[in-house]
Amino acid sequence: MFTSRERSAALTEWQGEGVVKAVALLLPGGFVRSRRGPLKIAEVGLQDLVAELTERGRSDGIAVHLLHYRYRGWNGDAADTAVDTRWALDEISRRYGDVPVVLIGNSLGGRAAFWTAGHPSVVGVAGIAPWLPGGDPVEHLAGRRVLIIHGERDRSAASAARSLEYARRAREVVPDLGRYEVPDGRHYLIKRADDVRALTTAFVLAVLGAGPSPAPSGDLRTPLPSRAGSLSGP
Repeated sequence: MFTSRERSAALTEWQGEGVVKAVALLLPGGFVRSRRGPLKIAEVGLQDLVAELTERGRSDGIAVHLLHYRYRGWNGDAADTAVDTRWALDEISRRYGDVPVVLIGNSLGGRAAFWTAGHPSVVGVAGIAPWLPGGDPVEHLAGRRVLIIHGERDRSAASAARSLEYARRAREVVPDLGRYEVPDGRHYLIKRADDVRALTTAFVLAVLGAGPSPAPSGDLRTPLPSRAGSLSGP
């Protein structure tokens, strides 16, 4: 009988070939507390981003993986999602050697991404509506590139107010941190999914040296640019 104790984290297979020079690791959402298996709908919600990053990054040797957690919950002091993410980062180093990694976390996965960004392989972290409770540390973000995208009216546990407070503290150690808001957006940014995907992809590729940097976000409440508009800086 398969029990929760027998679960283990796993990475999806990279849909590419050749020498891997960098990795984009995607971390799906979940719940504050739950010992059930990974939330499939949260994983499905990242598939378009996985596909775009895979297509755009393949020629530059960027492997794209999505993490299957053991459990769909953070689960208090156990921090299960962060534990799985650290395992994934160590596994990436084992498979590919000393390659740079960008973490992309959605909601619950956003907290896991920011918690583990101090891993020596991590060069950048992106949070899409990330859950960032007050008091979470920021000092380990020094030397990384950071992007946060949030719905202006997100008042869930992963609220825009919390990520704004986190971003203000984090900017003390990451001066060029970018944070963008979706006007009238709530937690699920489905109506602006194309724009979220475009900005996130541009950020990841830029951090990994495979594309131009997105236009800078001086204001931590900069409106999310349209995919049809310019995402590139000078």
